[in-house]
Amino acid sequence: MIDRRMLMASGLAFGATNALAMKPSSAAKRAAIEAIQLPPSFNGSFAYARGGKIEHARYVGMADVEAGKAILPDTQFKWGSASKWLTSVTVLRFVEQKRLSLDAPVTAYLPEFRHDTGEQVLLKHVLSNTSGIPDLLSRQLGKEPALRTSTASAAAILSRFGGGDLSFVPGKGWDYAAINWVIVAAILERLTGKSFPEVVARQTLRPLGMSATGFAQSGQPPMPKLAAAYGSASPPVRKMDPIPPFVAASGNAAGTVRDAVRAAHGIFHGSLLSAASRRELTTIRWPEQEYALGGRVHPIDGTLWAWETGKVQGYRAHIAHRLDQSETIVIFNTTDLAQSQLGTWVEAIARA
Repeated sequence: MIDRRMLMASGLAFGATNALAMKPSSAAKRAAIEAIQLPPSFNGSFAYARGGKIEHARYVGMADVEAGKAILPDTQFKWGSASKWLTSVTVLRFVEQKRLSLDAPVTAYLPEFRHDTGEQVLLKHVLSNTSGIPDLLSRQLGKEPALRTSTASAAAILSRFGGGDLSFVPGKGWDYAAINWVIVAAILERLTGKSFPEVVARQTLRPLGMSATGFAQSGQPPMPKLAAAYGSASPPVRKMDPIPPFVAASGNAAGTVRDAVRAAHGIFHGSLLSAASRRELTTIRWPEQEYALGGRVHPIDGTLWAWETGKVQGYRAHIAHRLDQSETIVIFNTTDLAQSQLGTWVEAIARA
């Protein structure tokens, strides 16, 4: 379990380099990345950055096996659940504008939501997966395949699947439920009158200079540089079914290694968020899962790292950022590896 005092101390130091910390060796990080023994069919990329600048990157394999296209610096990858991180940052931007409050109930923004549950569930509960709202949506996906290609709005999906009885008292349990993020998307769309991708682009992506990041879903611009994902690379068997727009807040972001570094440095060491918002973003809400708002905070040898991970179809993503000084490690993969393998590699690079 993470020591909350350590977390608080790290939060207070955001934006400033720890003068007592030994400066990491770029050569050591480079050597650690190059020394990783990869599976023969690995397709993906690695990067180490300091101060928002990539100091070493490794691009391996094919972005499109069938077409013979190699993975390059401008190749885009789906981020899976690391999308929740961008969603949480976007919410905090509105909190700073006093248009949202983490301590307000869901019904404050969605008055049609079931009142006896919605009045107990606060915005911070849905952002930390501690709402207690049962995930009736995910349970139905297996029974109703048409949902996977549905263009229904977040509000429409919420009207169908958001009305279940609470599974636990909000804040007293944890459930990695997709319905939480449908709620967040519906709130942001109601607040702004804009689509969820447009809201995130205006509030987060553009201010951070993330020009090569968007949402891989219907109704959005095509991503010709998006790598294909595979359940098997030899022979190539693709694993990349359509993902509906109503889950955009939880898993549809896609972008480059460069943009992942821009996001990490800009969010934790830039001016996009206030110090208070960064503390909210990295305060652990459910210690057993190291879960904060939209992502985890993970200790490595006494230092704390934002731990943004994602898994969707054959895509894997891991964006780790050291909180007391700006170091970022990014690993993307498109061949259905175990997420834990990426985490093991991140830790090896961090310790080098």
